[in-house]
Amino acid sequence: MTGDSDPTATASELQGELRDQLCLAVFGDHVRWVLSGDKAAALAQWLADAAGQWREWADQVAKQLVTLGVAPDGRARALAKDVPWNWVPDGWLQLDEAQRLVDDRLGRVATWARVRQSQVNDPESAQLLDAVCLGLEAQVASFRTVS
Repeated sequence: MTGDSDPTATASELQGELRDQLCLAVFGDHVRWVLSGDKAAALAQWLADAAGQWREWADQVAKQLVTLGVAPDGRARALAKDVPWNWVPDGWLQLDEAQRLVDDRLGRVATWARVRQSQVNDPESAQLLDAVCLGLEAQVASFRTVS
């Protein structure tokens, strides 16, 4: 955690995490909907469960922003900033391509969350982001056993 006590820095890190969690949920739902192949059921179920958790983390982060007096921004316009990272090709996805896309995105979000957690200066925010990081890191490990 940094020694700086600037609440704007913490709010910025939390807003980034909110955006990542919401984008991850939308990304995960879309991948689940377009999965193709006989062996896709396990990944589809994993994504359904994970998307619910990502929305829950987004909600917790949004509540922390409110506690800090900052209006959370979960509008589509705010999420669109992350479009290049959430890219999914048109049409159906074969299992191997879906696995590659999810592994890449989930790993990136987990890494970014850990960096954000190290940057916040508010103890409650740091604790929340640490819990999100631990959850994401567990999901990365879990995903690799499903895929």
